[in-house]
Amino acid sequence: MISQIKIQLKQLKLSGVSESLDLRIMEAQNNQLSYTEFLGMILRDEIELRLQRKLVSLTRRAGITNDKTLESFDFSFNPSINAVLIRELSMCHFTQRGMNIFFFGPAGVGKTHLVPKEWLRH
Repeated sequence: MISQIKIQLKQLKLSGVSESLDLRIMEAQNNQLSYTEFLGMILRDEIELRLQRKLVSLTRRAGITNDKTLESFDFSFNPSINAVLIRELSMCHFTQRGMNIFFFGPAGVGKTHLVPKEWLRH
């Protein structure tokens, strides 16, 4: 029966559910989860996988690579960028005050390089 379900999941393109199905079935049995709890769990798995894939795709399309770090940024490339302010922002103290920041400017001035990859998840 499980193999038939996995075939159906593949046809429906629900690979997140398919990948975690065996583990989630065991977890549901061990914890005596209700059908709705089990369904919620496997749907969250699918959503999480899709979000991860979307992030990878967007990151790739944006040309963001792991070699772009704050330490590797050449502030002399664009002297109008306030290096002290950028380093202060990298500490993320603004989040404790419930504030947002925006990076804007023309193409090619270093915005993507300066935004930490972790921030792009939200």
